Amino acid sequence: MRWLTGLVLVLAGLWSGYWFIGARGFEGAANGWITALQDSGKTATHDGLAVRGFPNRFDLTVTEPHFADPATGIGWQSDFVQVLSLSYKPWHLIAAFAPTQRLTLPHEGITLRSEKMQTSLVAQPLPALPLDRITLIGDMLEAQGNSGWSLRADALRFASRRVDGDAHEVALTITELSPDPQLMSLFDGALPDRIGLIRLDATLGFTAPIDRFILETRPRLATLDLTEARVDWGDIHASAKGRLIADSAGFAQGDIVLRLTSWRLALDVAQSTGLIAPDARQLWDQAAGFLAGDSGDTLELPISLHNGRAMVGAIPVGPAPRLR
Repeated sequence: MRWLTGLVLVLAGLWSGYWFIGARGFEGAANGWITALQDSGKTATHDGLAVRGFPNRFDLTVTEPHFADPATGIGWQSDFVQVLSLSYKPWHLIAAFAPTQRLTLPHEGITLRSEKMQTSLVAQPLPALPLDRITLIGDMLEAQGNSGWSLRADALRFASRRVDGDAHEVALTITELSPDPQLMSLFDGALPDRIGLIRLDATLGFTAPIDRFILETRPRLATLDLTEARVDWGDIHASAKGRLIADSAGFAQGDIVLRLTSWRLALDVAQSTGLIAPDARQLWDQAAGFLAGDSGDTLELPISLHNGRAMVGAIPVGPAPRLR
């Protein structure tokens, strides 16, 4: 028993030493990252940084964090943020955010409130720490802009996992999204106050790995394989599928198929918001009815994007979106 007790004490001492060394390294890595941001011209400040969680976790708490990029006008600040990690698995991080956060965009400030917002990030245990997978959950979210608009959602779920090369498979779900009341007033009661479901399933290909060198390599979107993008809003159901790549100018290039049910109601909404002039409504009805054919209230549109333009057959319908 004496030798067993001694062995336990030795192991406990070794583990304690490992934790304190690891905690110092965890804190040093956080301070080093903040210093690197400052050296690159970014704003990175806080009112306190501490690591706790002995003996099985590294719990990093940053008080009053403020990060911003003066060049882009994008910033974020909060009362606190916690980054948690198991001491025997430091490449798996869990972040818990304060109930109120503040986002700064070039032309707008946004206050974000939530009952719960957490993210889990798992990197590969390699020197560059390439991202393996990430999840984000948010419950009872509310966003308010300085200009007076507001959005609310019951739940947000986002997940990403690395697949081939520098590609990541992503999934996003937002349920019961309430658009800004001022926007809803434009629809004149044609649509319910809540969007029941927004969902995105896609695979994104990047020009560089998503790893700890991301500020240097600045990965850009190169390909988009759209398994499904879907919006369910009352009786209107819209979805899109297809594959896009970024051309030399950064515009999306490829083919997308759009599917829309209750297209007549969708045209009513477009007319009520001024997207379709009243004197052009008959032309839109005829064109949509022709494209829908025998499918009745379901419209399917193949859209081709090339040379910075979006086309339905030989008819240009607008500029192609930018992927980068």
